[in-house]
Amino acid sequence: MSDEILYNTYLRDTESDYGEMLWRYMTLPKYISLIKNKEIWLARADQFEDMQEGRFPDDMKEIIQKAYDGLKDAPGIVANAEDFADYLKKNTFISCWHKNTQENIVMWAIYGKSMESVALQTTVEKLRSSFNPMKIAGNWLDLKKVEYKYSNEITGVIPYEDCFFIKRPHFQFEYEVRLCLDTYDRRTPSKLHPVGYPLPITNVNELIEKVLVHPDSPGWFLDVVRSVNNKYNIKAPVEPGVCGNL
Repeated sequence: MSDEILYNTYLRDTESDYGEMLWRYMTLPKYISLIKNKEIWLARADQFEDMQEGRFPDDMKEIIQKAYDGLKDAPGIVANAEDFADYLKKNTFISCWHKNTQENIVMWAIYGKSMESVALQTTVEKLRSSFNPMKIAGNWLDLKKVEYKYSNEITGVIPYEDCFFIKRPHFQFEYEVRLCLDTYDRRTPSKLHPVGYPLPITNVNELIEKVLVHPDSPGWFLDVVRSVNNKYNIKAPVEPGVCGNL
């Protein structure tokens, strides 16, 4: 695999786009882990609830399966198109972000999950410049928006990594942007990987612009999050969310 790192930004290559706002909704323990360890956790793709995560489009799956049908006696850990999709899912690690100009009540409900949660605010540019390429040399890292399409809308073969940036249209409310780390190696393929990948951050304070606490959380929780920021020397302000009653 190449020793280069590919930052494939989902935006047009204009500087003004880099300022677009991104949000990451998470529980307090996950936030503490991020600022304490200076790492963003990328979950292995097969750990997501959506069973169609990374699925090949129908046309592409048929083409891949025909290729495997002609290699039935070839050795290897991948036997058919379904097995190949499983292999890619076990070699792809993802962090999901929400693109919006403000906090979102639906994101609080789904990903905040409880009143003791927070939303981290940043921008496209700050996220894409938060990583040291030397820490992930040999792998490919993409930062790109998710496209919302049905499988039968896509024809031919697309790059394998693009399958992880396609979701069904009923997920469109998420306005999702993903960090996606591809670790598969055609020379020495393996499915034996941890369930996640800790992506090192070069400077947490440059990444985080603001932290919001759940809009329905009690006052003491706001104080707790501010104390956590003080403990780990996080400069970003901590403010209450304003979406109101969920």
